[in-house]
Amino acid sequence: PSLASANAPLSLAPQAESSAAPEPPVRVATTSPNAVQPAPNAGAASGGYLVQISSQRSEADAQASFRALQSKFPSVLGSRAPVIRRADLGEKGIYYRAMVGPFGSHEEASQFCVSLKSAGGQCVAQRN
Repeated sequence: PSLASANAPLSLAPQAESSAAPEPPVRVATTSPNAVQPAPNAGAASGGYLVQISSQRSEADAQASFRALQSKFPSVLGSRAPVIRRADLGEKGIYYRAMVGPFGSHEEASQFCVSLKSAGGQCVAQRN
């Protein structure tokens, strides 16, 4: 339950609600310390770039995958907070993408991705 609530401020729906009812994101942030950092990033990410590092069938698996990759590549991902995005791929189903960002330019996102690949990881830089 705390993993799902930690990502609530990162989805598009809660952001839309935040202007009408600012209390739900505040409650989520106070119940989960991990939500405090991603919440400001979610707003800043609106015009930036993100780097996808994993895609899983459930939000919990995306969180677990991010934590595993963070442990495997601490020099690149150690201080990063995940941005989990839901992606509806039609007939392929719903996936949850573990992403890092936002980055101010495609070049910054690409440089981060190159660093992760150099360490042995996989990633894709993309516009938010």
